[in-house]
Amino acid sequence: MKVSSIKKIFASAIVSMGAIAISLPAQAGTLINGWNYARDDYSYDGSGSGGFNEKSRFDIYGVGFKSVGNEIWVGINSSNALNGVGSSPNVGFGDLFLDFSNGANTFAQAQGSLIGIRFAPNSDGIANTPRGVYTNVTGKSVAGANDGFPNLKNYNDGVKTATGGNSRFGDLLWTDPYYAPYTSGSGSLPNVIDRGNIVAGGNLRNLSSAELANSLFPTTINLSSTNPNTLGFAFTLPDSFKGRDFLATLGFDCSNDTIAVKPVPVPPAIAGILVAGALGGWRAANRKKQSKAA
Repeated sequence: MKVSSIKKIFASAIVSMGAIAISLPAQAGTLINGWNYARDDYSYDGSGSGGFNEKSRFDIYGVGFKSVGNEIWVGINSSNALNGVGSSPNVGFGDLFLDFSNGANTFAQAQGSLIGIRFAPNSDGIANTPRGVYTNVTGKSVAGANDGFPNLKNYNDGVKTATGGNSRFGDLLWTDPYYAPYTSGSGSLPNVIDRGNIVAGGNLRNLSSAELANSLFPTTINLSSTNPNTLGFAFTLPDSFKGRDFLATLGFDCSNDTIAVKPVPVPPAIAGILVAGALGGWRAANRKKQSKAA
C-alpha cells in the first residue's frame, strides 16, 4: 500500500471521528449539544452563609466549553454572578486555569505553564492583573481573604458533614491525584492568577444570553436553586495552543466550590470502527479501479 494512500485513510478516519464525537458520550467529559460539559449538580457542595443548600451563592452547577470559529466559548451554570456577590469582601469567581500538559503534570506541577483567563471584573487583584488571557501562569490562593476554606480537606469535611457524601469537582473527584498535595490538608488550591504574561490577541469578551441560547448551551440544573444563573465568555487562544486538549479548573475565590472539565476523547472502540471502515472503503475503491482496468 502506498504511503499517500495510508495518509488518506487515516485522514478520512480522523474527519469521521470529529463528526461522530458531536453525538456520542465519551469516557472523560460529556458532549451535550456540541458543548463539552461537566456537571457538578449532584449535591449541594458549594457552601454559603447558611451552609450547603439551595440558598448558597457559591455553587457551580456545571461548566461547558465549545470551539466557535477562532474562539473558545465558556458557559457556566452557577448560583453566583459574573460580578460576584457582597462587598468587603466581594466574593465571586476566581480565574480559569487551562492545563495543556496532556496528563504529564499535576495541577501543582503545571504552575508556571498554565493558561489563565481572568474573566470576572471584580476578581481579586484586578488592578494589577486586568481581565484577559495569560500564558506561563502561576496561581495563588486568596481563600483566606474571602472567608473561605483553607484547604480542600477542610472543604470536603464540611461537604460530607452537610450532605453525607464527598464533593465532586465536575469530571474529577476532589481526591483526584491531579490536585495533590492540596487534597492532603496542606496548602491551599490556587484559585486566581498570581503572575503570567498577558496575550495581546486574547480578545476576551462576555457572551450574551442570546449567544448562549442560540448555541444550545445546556442550562438544566438537577438541583433546586434559589439563585440559578447562567453566564458565559469567549476568548482566543495563542496560536501554539489552538486545537490542543486541556484540563480546565475553575473555582470561587473563596474556594467554596471548584470544578474540573476534562477533554472528550473518541472512545477507542469507535475509533477502531472508523479506521476499519475507512480501510474497508479504500479496499473497495481499489478493487473497483482494478476491475475497470481489466
